[in-house]
Amino acid sequence: MKPIIGITTEVKDDGSYFMPPVYANAIIQAGGIPILIPLVPEEDIDELSKRLDGLFVTGGEDIDPSYYNEVPHVHLKQITPLLDEMEYKLIQKMLDLDKPYIGVCRGLHMLNIVRGGSLYQSIHSQREEPVMQHLQKAIRTHRSHPVILEKNNRLYDLLQEEEFKVNSFHHQAVNKVGEGLEVIAKATDGIIECIVSRDHSFVFGFQWHPEEFATAGDEPSKRIFKAYIDAALERRNK
Repeated sequence: MKPIIGITTEVKDDGSYFMPPVYANAIIQAGGIPILIPLVPEEDIDELSKRLDGLFVTGGEDIDPSYYNEVPHVHLKQITPLLDEMEYKLIQKMLDLDKPYIGVCRGLHMLNIVRGGSLYQSIHSQREEPVMQHLQKAIRTHRSHPVILEKNNRLYDLLQEEEFKVNSFHHQAVNKVGEGLEVIAKATDGIIECIVSRDHSFVFGFQWHPEEFATAGDEPSKRIFKAYIDAALERRNK
């Protein structure tokens, strides 16, 4: 049986839900069945977590900085408090169950916050070091800046590249790294681009959007999602 992968959606001001199809397409292409997750009541988080084989937290709005004990910076953008609350609790539960997790952009940030880390609310105004453009003005499959990947980790085994270019659509980034998380890739300006959990079997957070490359046919990116689906199947069969 194919694994069931929950994918979080964006919540609009009118209460509607939105998700670009590329996220679900990446899961389908890799052999999973995507299920879109709306705002689930707190009392249903445990049941949902038990039924899912993996969780994919997507990009989206900024995150309420109160989750890492900060007040809103002047350059903080739109936040969605109800989604923050739901995703925070759902990620916690999935980590407790050691179920496979991929988070991209916002999904990386939420993972880091759940593990006690913090964010730059605005990298261009809060970092002292020079920052390159991280909100690219190009199509989503354009590779705009280089990333340096450490060796001797699972992502390197999948990609077999130490330096490569990625797409970039963010103005926030990981600042303090959460407990049990390891930084394995950075942009050449020092911005954290990928973290993994040392305490879980398959937990990745990406600052870039590998789903865009995978669905466009990039073989290394497709291997990321294939490994994710394989991990979901392995976890289900334990």
